[in-house]
This record gives sequence, C-alpha cells and structure tokens, in this order.
Amino acid sequence: MPARELKDADVERMRQPLWEQARAAFVAGRTHDGSELLDQAVAQWRSLQDYSINWITSLLTFVGEELGEEAVERALRKTGEEFVRPRRDTGTDWDTLPAAARAKVIARAMVANFGAVDVDEDDEKIVLSFRCGSGGRLIDDGRYQGEHAYLTLRERSGRTFMRDELPVYCAHCSVNNEMQPVEWGGAPTSIEHPPERAGERCVHHVYKDAGAIPDTAYSRIGKRPPPSSP
Repeated sequence: MPARELKDADVERMRQPLWEQARAAFVAGRTHDGSELLDQAVAQWRSLQDYSINWITSLLTFVGEELGEEAVERALRKTGEEFVRPRRDTGTDWDTLPAAARAKVIARAMVANFGAVDVDEDDEKIVLSFRCGSGGRLIDDGRYQGEHAYLTLRERSGRTFMRDELPVYCAHCSVNNEMQPVEWGGAPTSIEHPPERAGERCVHHVYKDAGAIPDTAYSRIGKRPPPSSP
C-alpha cells in the first residue's frame, strides 16, 4: 500500500480557513504566528478578489461585444433585481437614514474591497473620495488598453452617466446604484463620479437631504427628479 502523502496535521490545516488558524494562534498567545496567518488570509482574499473582478469584467465584455452595450445594461439589471434589491431590503428606506449612516455603509463596503477613502463634508453633502479597489484598480492597471482590453462603453446613455466613455465594470455603479434605486421609488444610493483615467479617484456625493439632490444628478442617468413635496 503506498505511503500517505498527507499527514493528519496537513489535512486539518486544509480544512481550516486561515482566519480561523489566526484566531486559534491569537487565543493560544502566539501573536506572531497569528499576525502572519492573518496577513496570509488577506493576501488569499486579495487574490480571490482579483480573480472575481476580472471574471466579471471579462463576462461583461463578452456580453457587450457579442450583443451590444444595451445588453450589458440588461445583464446588470437582472443582477440588480434578483440580488441587489433583496439585499438592500432591510425594512428601512435608504433615503431616510442620516447621511452619516449612509456614508459609513458605503465607505465600509469600499474599504473592505481593498479601497482607500478620504472624507470631506460641507453644508449639503458628505464627499467620499475613493482609491477604488475594484473598478478603479482595473483602470489603474491598464486593463482597458492594449491586447485583450476590456470593453469601454461608448454609447451615451444613463448607464454611462451620459459620458462618451465608461469602463464596463463601472456600469454597475450607474445601473445598480443610481438608475435602479430611482426606479424602485427612492433616490440614488449616492451620486457617483467614477474615474476617467488612471490615477483618478472615484468620488461619491452623499446628500444630507436626499430631496435636495440636484436635477443634474438625475438627468445624467436618464431620469427625472421626484416631484417636490407640497
């Protein structure tokens, strides 16, 4: 009978996620080991994130090149209806939350996605300026240029924020975060300004009063602002 290649300890480590191994090390007082395992867990997640965003963007590129840019919007709308909308159905209207709460939710998600954020505030809004860890990273890495470049949308419409160009990955921001929330009876999640070139930040405007969002924020996604309250 051939000798076993895997020892029991190997099998146990294979079954246990790195963050659980890190937790066990910290509990046991092995803080150096725990820190190293935590770093490995983050690196592993970063690798999976890189795989996922490229997988998504490759699929959206195929859809757009084979079926046209409007089909990209349809694909994103399906995701919005079947996944995003139920996920956001918390029983509390997004528009009624304090701007600080909305800004914290957005920042937490972006930072968890390996982004970095600067925060500013004026009388009407909170401004979140992100070094985006997904769509912005693809732009910074030059994935929309050269051989096998990902699709750049070039048909001016709500899905491109009425721009002449928008990287295809960033279209989920217009469709799922702004267009569909308005169609569902609310306001855009935030008013997003994705980067136009490498090195730029993705800027989100979180208005303190959702009813005070400028009309131009709606027209750039092909929508009309809600009627003013009497």
